[in-house]
Amino acid sequence: MVIVERGKGKNNFSCFATENVGKCVLIGFGKSAREAMDDIKTTASEYKEMAAEKGEEFPDVEFDFRFDVGSFFNYYPLDVTAVAKYIDVNPSALRQYVAAVRQPKQQQIEKIKEGINKLAYDLGSGMLIDKPTTSYI
Repeated sequence: MVIVERGKGKNNFSCFATENVGKCVLIGFGKSAREAMDDIKTTASEYKEMAAEKGEEFPDVEFDFRFDVGSFFNYYPLDVTAVAKYIDVNPSALRQYVAAVRQPKQQQIEKIKEGINKLAYDLGSGMLIDKPTTSYI
C-alpha cells in the first residue's frame, strides 16, 4: 500500500510505501498528488534499473494508492464545499482538512470516508437518465 498525503503549503504532496520493497524504501514527491504518485513509480523503475545493472533482482511493484483528505481532493477535482454539504460535514472544517491546515480526528476521517463511499455509490447507481428527456414523452 502507498499512502499519498498533502503537506502544509500549496504544492506539497508526498507518498510512501508502507513496507520496504526488497531492501528499498519507496517515496515520491510532487506539486500535486498525481505528480507524487508518478514520482514514486519513477523511483521504483530506477531501483529496478540499478538492480539490473548489478545483476540483482528487484521485485515488480503494484501500487495500491490510498489518499489522505487533502490529496484525495487534489487528485479528484471535486468541489469541497458541495461534497461537505452532501456528506454532512462542516464545509469550513473540510476545507481546512483539504488544505492541511488542520488534521481530522479518526472519527471525522471515518465520517468523510463513509460519505465519499455513499457519494461514489450514488454516482454509480445509474440515477442519470440514459436518453434525451423528449424520448420519454
